[in-house]
Formats: sequence, C-alpha cells, structure tokens
Amino acid sequence: MPQAFQRLFEWPEVSWQGFNVDVKETSEGYDLQADLPGVAKENIKLSINDGYLTIGVRQEELRAEDQDNYICRERRQISSQRSFYVGNVSPEDVEANYKDGVLHVRVPKVTDGSSNREIPIQ
Repeated sequence: MPQAFQRLFEWPEVSWQGFNVDVKETSEGYDLQADLPGVAKENIKLSINDGYLTIGVRQEELRAEDQDNYICRERRQISSQRSFYVGNVSPEDVEANYKDGVLHVRVPKVTDGSSNREIPIQ
C-alpha cells in the first residue's frame, strides 16, 4: 500500500478509553483532579446526582488532508464519562475550575439537603 494512502487511515496516538482522575478524601470532603489535555472547557460536563459526581467529556475531531489532488476528510466523536460516589454532599458548595488541561473539583461533605445539581466550571 502506498505510504501516502496508508497515512489517510492513521489517527494520532490518543487514547480515549478514559481519562485519569485522582481522588483524595479529606476530613472536609473530596478533592478531585482530572487530566483532560486538549479538551475545551465547553466540552466538559460536571454533575452530581444521587451521591455520584460525574465528569463527562465529549470531543470532536476533524482531520483533512489535501495531497496530489485528493482531499480526504474524516471525522470522529469521542466521549468518556467517569463517576465517583461522594455520598450526601451539598451541590451548592461544590467548586470546579479548569486550567491548562486539568480539571480541579472540590466537594465538601454535608449531611442534609438535595444532592442533585449540574456544576458550572470556572
């Protein structure tokens, strides 16, 4: 197979079978750090439902090649989601920020109140 043709079917070496998350429990709550390099903040969804904190990521990729009068355009969508049980927490007090490809989430522990909410990312 010619090398130019073979390259059309090669995607960059990126594994989206999941993403790495560090979870640390403290006496005040939980601190999470998710490595999401190259992901736009708008493509990250963070929510708490029934005691589970869920981080969802959706990424779209378009690759186009124009070589020897042949144009190839390929698209793929990749999504991944991780959920962590954090128990009964106060969703209003959850803080999240995303900087330099790393999502930081702070989840304080509480015993009362509703445990469902979508969390804005700063």
